[in-house]
Amino acid sequence: MQFLLANVLAALVLIASGAPNKLLTVQKYAGTKVVGSYIVHLKADADKDALFAADPVLAESVTHPDWTIINAFAGRFSTETLNKLRASDLVDSILEDGVVSINDKLEHISDDGGSVSIEATQTDAPWGLHRLSSTSAVNGDQTLLNYTYTYSDSYQGQGVDVYIVDTGINLAHVDFGGRAKNGYVGTGLNSTDDNGHGSNVASVAGGTRWGVAKQVSLISVKVLDSSGSGTLANVVGGFNYVGTAAAASGRPSLASASLGGSASTSIDSAVTALTSAGIPVVVAAGNSNVDAGTTSPARVTSAFTVGAIDITDTKASFSNYGSVVDIWAPGVYIPGAYYTSTTALAAYSGTSQATPHISGLVAIYLSEFGKTAPNTIIANLWSRTGILKSIPSGTVNRLGVGPVTV
Repeated sequence: MQFLLANVLAALVLIASGAPNKLLTVQKYAGTKVVGSYIVHLKADADKDALFAADPVLAESVTHPDWTIINAFAGRFSTETLNKLRASDLVDSILEDGVVSINDKLEHISDDGGSVSIEATQTDAPWGLHRLSSTSAVNGDQTLLNYTYTYSDSYQGQGVDVYIVDTGINLAHVDFGGRAKNGYVGTGLNSTDDNGHGSNVASVAGGTRWGVAKQVSLISVKVLDSSGSGTLANVVGGFNYVGTAAAASGRPSLASASLGGSASTSIDSAVTALTSAGIPVVVAAGNSNVDAGTTSPARVTSAFTVGAIDITDTKASFSNYGSVVDIWAPGVYIPGAYYTSTTALAAYSGTSQATPHISGLVAIYLSEFGKTAPNTIIANLWSRTGILKSIPSGTVNRLGVGPVTV
């Protein structure tokens, strides 16, 4: 009790301290801002609970108080409260909250996603899966669903958890076979997929027909709304959930995040915390045909950043690039589960779709080799180099492939 009281008294002093000319500068977010919302990073030895106890007005304004992977919180603060935080010696930095969004384009919707099969060689696969097990580029129509995908039944993600950080998952869809469940729901959101993007991404990573790793467990981490957008604070909250849930389960786990926005040290710090804890994070490079080093979380060096190619083994026209890109995967006209029914199918194009191809491969790697350091997986994941076309100078020419190629 005396220790807590001392911390609270210290926090009271530090909140009140600081002259106007010593106020921290609030870091601007280059993208769309969430007006009035901020993310506050505390110094490493600062006691967040003591800070809240010392200032009830601050505590009531906090929307995301319980992050543990980084010493930070988010909230909607009045000018007076914000200035107290700017003057506090406990605070390391304050950032504007902002908007992140999905990285793709919806190409086609239908209702023929109900046929499923599990076999060593799938004969009703889309071109993206075929490319993972083929030694050469696909020669055919990207819309056809009669390609082959050869894989090992022994290692299909069994015992591995893939956290889909997205718009949610249509848990009842036949492509998931009861292997998907809800995990985290961001502030102000509902638990269902009301957009479709998250269901598609989950399906490509681990669906029974449309997926790379057909026996993974899929966990929804809903941080984006029905429009495919969300706040930095909710995304950090989602990553925080991944860290705590994976630690509690003890199972091999990874996060798949097909989203992005302007550069954000809050997002970067959360992703870095996960990878430092041994949890691989696979992220989309982005769809603006610019250097991915200007966006988050793509620019995080410890993340597995994925660019998109088309059916001809050529860089997709929209895909970001640059030295932060670690690998490339199919990302044009990629079919998968959709949110409108238990059999609905939608095809998307984007680095959002390239990302779950690699997430599925990482899940296969973990099912075969067990828990492995993220940087080791990035270095050793199955791939072929030097075969892709139109890859910009300074960007790796490396295609992700499966452990079985024919």
